[in-house]
Amino acid sequence: MSDRYCIRGCLRRGEHFATCDRHGENYKGDNPCAGCAQVDARDGVLICERCYRRLRRHLEDAADIVGHLRSIADPTKAAAFDRIRVQSSSIEIPAPVAADLIDASNDITTTLNMWANHVAGEDRPGAGLPAGAMADAAHAVVQLAVDVILDELDVLANDSHQVDALCDGVMVVHRDAPDVWTVADAAVRWPLDDAPRWAQAACPVCDLMAVRVQPGRNGRPSRYRCTTSDCEWEANSNDDGGLWASVFAEPTPPEIRPHDPSLLTLVDAARLVHREPGTVRGWVKAGDLEPHLGRYREADVLAVAARKRGEAA
Repeated sequence: MSDRYCIRGCLRRGEHFATCDRHGENYKGDNPCAGCAQVDARDGVLICERCYRRLRRHLEDAADIVGHLRSIADPTKAAAFDRIRVQSSSIEIPAPVAADLIDASNDITTTLNMWANHVAGEDRPGAGLPAGAMADAAHAVVQLAVDVILDELDVLANDSHQVDALCDGVMVVHRDAPDVWTVADAAVRWPLDDAPRWAQAACPVCDLMAVRVQPGRNGRPSRYRCTTSDCEWEANSNDDGGLWASVFAEPTPPEIRPHDPSLLTLVDAARLVHREPGTVRGWVKAGDLEPHLGRYREADVLAVAARKRGEAA
């Protein structure tokens, strides 16, 4: 257990310091404390487990998001919609594209290239995307920077000045259109289509069936996130020795066995021994004939019928 607290100021909901007087039945004010106990930092870094995993997740998604943005629109045809445009009769004018798409992909690339240069010891600003860069090229540029950052993530996260700035540039979500787009901003505005599924196991923190499983992409591990607002637990399939990969594994579909022709319906069983269905049903109620998932074995039906004929004789 770390003896340091998350420098991002994360607090434990519902847990309070002994000196807190804004909670409990005795507090009658209109500003109750939701929780003031600080969250422990992850071992070896200065941010908590939740912040660390969220930061890592956004870094891992960055290249896919930038490629996604570039695939939505041709970056050479961007136009701002909040400016007056003069109409023209020319049929060569392309349809306008939201400039936010280009701003976001360029801001993210610039930010991550700057951090990659910093980690590599190169004192130079980050470069944006080349004009007209296509989705695959943009993805490759960003992925190269992300790989450099992820290799040194624990070192960066153990430096108070660096990790705070990195979190601000990657995982902060701004209201409306930000001056500088973060990966989280773009993920909220243009989410990736990952076809997530609901997990069949409860969240290990809040014990609610609210965990969404996001399949891994491009060799990345699968992710698990609790969707309750009071919890926000998350992990990936490599965390804790691969524990969560087994906990949240997709359930195996039930085995479909071929039909066993020796199992007969009630009507078929009655027809086999030339009896009425009610007679066979009576054998079942009397315990003479054992059902198997609503059907009856042919050999059992013949044996009971033969015994009944012997009794009648």
